[in-house]
Amino acid sequence: MDQIEYNLLRHTWFPLARLDDLKDGVASGHILGEELVVYGDGGNVTVAQGHCPHRGVALRLGRTRGDTLECPYHGWLFAGGTGRCVRIPSLPDGTGKPNASLRTFPTRIAYGLVWSCLEEPFLPFPRLPRYIDDSWRIAPGSPYSLRCGMRQLTENFRDKAHFPFVHAGTMGDVETTVAPYRVLQDGWELSWSSSWRSANTPSRFATEPGHRLDYHVTLPMFASIRVTSPSGGQRLVAQLATPVTSDGQRVRQFWLAGVDGVSIDQGADLADILDYERQVFEEDHPIVENQLPAEAPLDLHSQVHTGADKFSIAYRRRYAELLEEYKTRA
Repeated sequence: MDQIEYNLLRHTWFPLARLDDLKDGVASGHILGEELVVYGDGGNVTVAQGHCPHRGVALRLGRTRGDTLECPYHGWLFAGGTGRCVRIPSLPDGTGKPNASLRTFPTRIAYGLVWSCLEEPFLPFPRLPRYIDDSWRIAPGSPYSLRCGMRQLTENFRDKAHFPFVHAGTMGDVETTVAPYRVLQDGWELSWSSSWRSANTPSRFATEPGHRLDYHVTLPMFASIRVTSPSGGQRLVAQLATPVTSDGQRVRQFWLAGVDGVSIDQGADLADILDYERQVFEEDHPIVENQLPAEAPLDLHSQVHTGADKFSIAYRRRYAELLEEYKTRA
């Protein structure tokens, strides 16, 4: 990762943890090598530096008391929102205390996930496509830590050509030919659509002919697929990759699954969909962790491309343009 990309990603929103991960009101996460602590009650959440300014203990070991975070070492209390130290138990009441505070970071809650950004955001907060409305039920799955780059993982997610070779266990006998398609661009968003064809499906979620796949990616890493059935029901799977090391060679893979109101009325169970998508993701992991280079290169000459790779080509080009835009405006 070069310095320009590193700086851009410091100004990018990334998920850190699920709300369900807030045990005793506390969770932790990493962005680009920085450990952060997440604390709160789910409705009012703070993201702050991950170590106490007093003696440097990891605050992920602490717990919440009301709307404050208690350091596990000496019990210092840090306020929600501001991170300001509001109590030092070892000092008698009325004693002055150091002007100590945790550095806090921008915080958002969306899709059951806590998001943050190390610096002032350069791009708007990423959102799922506009077709998602209040009739949908969406939930996050259990995240994974992987040895690969963020772009590598993003390209894998929308690569239809690998389905028959990597996902035969979950998708069955998928056609190997990828029909020609066109990638559409809208700002920093890319999209394309295709049909689905599979036989001998091992799961009722591995769809038969007549289903439509709509792919959508918001740069740099928020990718989703909508599957629409002939009956009109829709389901969604989305992937979000957070670079956890400063070199970008390790990521935290967050993901979501969802189902629309029509499917719910037809008896769809979100828990079953989450379990199916979990299996699909786990089939991908041995692949993405064993590619060279570990991060998808932005140049278009170091790897061979085919017509089935139109999305990868468009994604790499647009990503390079995003870096240039950031470089110009920074």
